[in-house]
Amino acid sequence: MGKAKIGFEVDESDLANAKAFVAKHGGSLNKLVSALFASLGQADASRAPALDPSTRILMSASTGEISVTEAARLLDVPDAGYVLRRLADHGFPLPGLSQSDAQKQLEAARQALDECLLEPAATPRKRRKRAGRPIET
Repeated sequence: MGKAKIGFEVDESDLANAKAFVAKHGGSLNKLVSALFASLGQADASRAPALDPSTRILMSASTGEISVTEAARLLDVPDAGYVLRRLADHGFPLPGLSQSDAQKQLEAARQALDECLLEPAATPRKRRKRAGRPIET
């Protein structure tokens, strides 16, 4: 299906709220508006085709109704990364991480980095000459 460009006016405060939402959850204003337009009429099943269950789950994850971890479980995929990839493929805005999820990822990254650290090598002792004979420092 092709794409169309449209123009419309919106209150500055509403635009600021939309920009804040996109900044928090990722994506773009274009994707947010597209997702909104795609969802119009979805509640009225007589006029709109029913969404398949996986798309409904993705929309719920995109809007933050469910976590990406929960979406991964419902979609029966190995982890949240698969959900994020599907969201991007469908053009849905990516959700922001909850504070607890961000903390878990930070801790996992910190542990991985700690495991990669090497013990510092011992510095060799320099030898200096004094009055014709070497001494250790």
